[in-house]
Amino acid sequence: MEKTYFLKNVYTKLTNENLDNLIAYLQEIGGKPLTTSCKRQNAFKTSWLNKENKLLARCHVQNASEYLSFLREDIKREQLRTVVADITHFVEFLDPNEDTSFIILSTNTRASAIQFDNAKRLFYNHQIRGQYQNNYSIDLLNLYAIRLSLESRVRGLLGIDYATTNGNNIGLSTLIKISKNLKSVEYSEKIEWTEIEWVNNWLNHHMHRHIRPYPWIIYQALEILKPFVDPKEPLIKSDRTIHSFYSATYVNDESALENEIELKLKELYPEVKIRWLNKREIVKKK
Repeated sequence: MEKTYFLKNVYTKLTNENLDNLIAYLQEIGGKPLTTSCKRQNAFKTSWLNKENKLLARCHVQNASEYLSFLREDIKREQLRTVVADITHFVEFLDPNEDTSFIILSTNTRASAIQFDNAKRLFYNHQIRGQYQNNYSIDLLNLYAIRLSLESRVRGLLGIDYATTNGNNIGLSTLIKISKNLKSVEYSEKIEWTEIEWVNNWLNHHMHRHIRPYPWIIYQALEILKPFVDPKEPLIKSDRTIHSFYSATYVNDESALENEIELKLKELYPEVKIRWLNKREIVKKK
């Protein structure tokens, strides 16, 4: 069969036509549209079996297509090139007829000296070197910002500064499990705790190995966390319309909530010690 050049065309010349052709091509080789839950579950996996390779490739290709569609109106050349380089492996698996010979390397790591330089410049200058202001550096830093926002939100909801057992800190994974099963809290219907757990596991995997994630998965992570961490809709309770950073979470009786949290922690860790925050990040009944 004659070679096709959807990746190369948009990589060498970013136009709306070439971008639209690439999006349509990715949708085509991705096959029948998968559910959002399926695409996310497989995208956030950190290990998989060989028999899952095709499904995994389809999920990545469909997620990449969605991400490109989201960015279509103001996508930057370097953003597009990063996506093309990253998606090549999955395209090769699904369609050997597409030309990928022009891609030399898509790295997912940076030398420790570069990471340290970024840290220094963020602290002293509040920005990193211009040459590193791209997906290859920024996307990795994004992981830490996402993790910080998630942990801050969970701890703020629980009202916990820190909790320890036998001198060891109780981690975010445990605090998320406790949060999702609280009976004293009314959560927005848009919050998907299972997906939040996928994101947390994925963050841990990439951060501990300093692996740069695919940008279309960062996009999905932000979409998953948005209803919990950054809700835009107000909370409506009888005659109250409440605009708040915390409108996704509501409590009638805060003292009952604190007792429930403490009980759940003690069920897991009888020797738990909790330092409570002065203020909890939650909308409260007047």
